[in-house]
Amino acid sequence: MKGAFRTRGLVLRCTDYSETSQIVRVFTRDHGVIDLLAKGSRRPVRASSSFPAPFDLAGWYDLNFRGRNTELHLATESRLVEGFDHLRQDISVWLDATFALDLLRNLFSPGDPHPGLLKEALQYLKLLEHGVGRRRLRNRFMQALLSASGVLPDWTRCIECEGEVTGRSGLHVPAGLICAECSILGSCESLELSTSRYLASDSTRDWGLVPSWEVPSEQVEAGWNLLRSLLLHHLERPPRSLRYLRA
Repeated sequence: MKGAFRTRGLVLRCTDYSETSQIVRVFTRDHGVIDLLAKGSRRPVRASSSFPAPFDLAGWYDLNFRGRNTELHLATESRLVEGFDHLRQDISVWLDATFALDLLRNLFSPGDPHPGLLKEALQYLKLLEHGVGRRRLRNRFMQALLSASGVLPDWTRCIECEGEVTGRSGLHVPAGLICAECSILGSCESLELSTSRYLASDSTRDWGLVPSWEVPSEQVEAGWNLLRSLLLHHLERPPRSLRYLRA
């Protein structure tokens, strides 16, 4: 990928490279996840500086970069569009945000853009500002993430008989939902109809309606446990940030 490019991106990781520079991993709108070397981004700000400030985790930036025939491209200019400062005002909110960044950083490969998911990630980070409905928001983001990864089940139909699930069912990880009649095919995680209906509705619910949505806490918790099982199977290892996440 050679040439000069302009895009927008969400910073997923920042690493100090030297006294004056950084290496940043960015989830860009047009190129997916990329790594950038930002020479001089940690220098004191000058009027002519291409980097008004060091890159910050969870920042949403306008970016110019020069592509190189390596996995590390060269950032040439940046402008902060949205810093999401509210994420740093509450440790629980910050843990939710960094968990999302961790998943985006590890689930997707360079050259694999997901502009729809990026838009949903920005919605998630913005709505965390309200401080309410965080667990429901987390489930909504997890479903968007699993959907973009191609492993989100259909919460309304059995994967074996393809019939509509109308009662208690099971989740066969990673395949999907199995109705009671087909459940003899293997061990499944038990799934109440109320939980599958919650997840089916949640997967397409408008982001702005999620924080005020009245859902029984036990359904939210059951949904989280099922989504976490799918995620861990897909990743094949727990993300490091999961151990710090508060339920």
